[in-house]
Amino acid sequence: MSEAFDKSARLLEKGDFSNVFSSGERNHGKYFLIVFHLNQPCEARLGIAVSRKVSKSAVVRNRIKRQIRESFRLNKNLLRGIDCVVVAKEAAANSRKSALRKSLDDHWQKISENA
Repeated sequence: MSEAFDKSARLLEKGDFSNVFSSGERNHGKYFLIVFHLNQPCEARLGIAVSRKVSKSAVVRNRIKRQIRESFRLNKNLLRGIDCVVVAKEAAANSRKSALRKSLDDHWQKISENA
């Protein structure tokens, strides 16, 4: 399986997000809320929500999104058959990259065990 983060690994449609939010399980943490739901295809898919409440700075929001995408890309083999939506919390804006990565890795591990 390729480690690229291509279009098939993304949740793009509003209906996909709604489906995950309505019937998914939640995993809370200091920096992120991750809602996940089993999907039909074999591949893991990711949706990201980083609002202006997290930071008014687009630079900061984009940094958080890059960390989420990279962590997901490296761990997507753990998450086969799961749709995940990552919602960033305000605490993520002022945290270090290593703290975000550790938090995400912990989330992926818990999700893979629960699914």
